Amino acid sequence: MHWKVRQQFISRADIFSNLGAKDLKVLAKSCTDATYLDGDVLCRQGERGITAYIIVSGSVRVETERDGESPIVVAELGQGAMVGELSVIDGAERVATVRAVGEVEALVLTQWSMLALLKSRPSIAVAMLPIVVQRFRETTRELWRRDRESASGRRSRYQ
Repeated sequence: MHWKVRQQFISRADIFSNLGAKDLKVLAKSCTDATYLDGDVLCRQGERGITAYIIVSGSVRVETERDGESPIVVAELGQGAMVGELSVIDGAERVATVRAVGEVEALVLTQWSMLALLKSRPSIAVAMLPIVVQRFRETTRELWRRDRESASGRRSRYQ
């Protein structure tokens, strides 16, 4: 795919929505294209994060796994969604598995490309930061909500 087409898809990803045209162009030229078939794993929970993905077409299922239990579907994401962006920045273990639902076309951004971009173009980091913080706050609120519901359920069972 030509970098100009990549640029259009990248600009639709919420984490890059604040980037200017020059930053989008540099980012688009740093990505590669990939195709995944139904059931293929883009990234697996517990693995070191070295790639991030922007979904161009199709959808992916985000699942968390616990030892001996069936995976729990956390989300299903489609065109324009980005997954793996946090692990690609810090290289930490993935917190979920991302699996293709049907055929999926994605743009792939490697950790070394991303870190080089963030160092050479700090404007990219500045534009991404508010979105990353917003996601962190939303996740924290959801965890608090689930914790309250879980605690309430435990209390009602023993009363």
